[in-house]
Amino acid sequence: MRRCRPLPALLPRVAAILLAAALVLACPAAAETVKVSYPDLTGSLLFLFTAVDKGYYAAEGIEPELVEAGGGVATPALISGDLNFSTSGSTAISAILKGAHLKVLLVGQDRPDWQLWATKPEITRFEDLRGQQVGIISRGDTGEIALRYLMKVRKLPDDYIAFTPFGSSQNARLAIIASGSLPASLIHPADVDMLKGVAGFKNAHLLIDTAQAVRSTFNGLATSDAMIKNKPDLVLRFVRATMKGMNDTRLNREASIARFVKDLKATPEGAATGYDQLRPLMAETATISKEAQATELSLRGDMLKVAADKLPPISGVFDFSFAEKVSAQLKAEGWTPTP
Repeated sequence: MRRCRPLPALLPRVAAILLAAALVLACPAAAETVKVSYPDLTGSLLFLFTAVDKGYYAAEGIEPELVEAGGGVATPALISGDLNFSTSGSTAISAILKGAHLKVLLVGQDRPDWQLWATKPEITRFEDLRGQQVGIISRGDTGEIALRYLMKVRKLPDDYIAFTPFGSSQNARLAIIASGSLPASLIHPADVDMLKGVAGFKNAHLLIDTAQAVRSTFNGLATSDAMIKNKPDLVLRFVRATMKGMNDTRLNREASIARFVKDLKATPEGAATGYDQLRPLMAETATISKEAQATELSLRGDMLKVAADKLPPISGVFDFSFAEKVSAQLKAEGWTPTP
């Protein structure tokens, strides 16, 4: 890092001015430090590390300070101003419905990575699960949101199915699924191959691939209304760098796999599989449709017991104007990520 030296006190005035000008050119203003949170080292947030590694933030005059914090911690910090941005966009939506002055700016992953499998032969469609237990990892997680989304678009009541949490232990989860004790379960695609051939799973069959059926905010970028009002240029620059990271991650497979290993600590074998599973889940425009936004708000209102007439308007939750402006700029520039 280059340092700027003070002008010699005895230089003639003209020489001092010329030297000052040269020093300004040689020593550009320091990058603005911006605090952004990420919940954990998960592949769905690879775009953030891509944007850092490829220098997209640096090119915008931003030095990101990455803070590891789950949505339950990051969102209050975002509200208080201790964070500038959070990638826990889904958690931010719940906070907004409770009165927080935040906005979701980008969507990184717009569909869940879950498959709904039934172990009972008589269950051939989602509607056959009425009154049945369905396994998920934990209450309120992306799995439950995906199932509630399916109920919402099918106009089924909130209590149509019952949720049975597995817990976070993969071994325990797979053991419960393999036993065949539950009529249906949400399963990660990577776990399906591990279950095939297990006695309790031999007659299991896929009901719904939620990645094909659900569109929602499973991660993204959120900030405060105060940031948007007081520092709109910084918000625009941060969104531009982040969107470049998203596009780069989506389009550069080999470099992204290498980043899986370097930044997310995955094994080389697991990195390739992880990326190939993640790639179809990425939101190509970094946004979701108006219809999906409306469904999301209605669904979250149901989960939080917020009456329909008390829900904020879509514009009170999502602000995709920065994303739309950046998309137009990148298209006009003909920008594409380098390998």
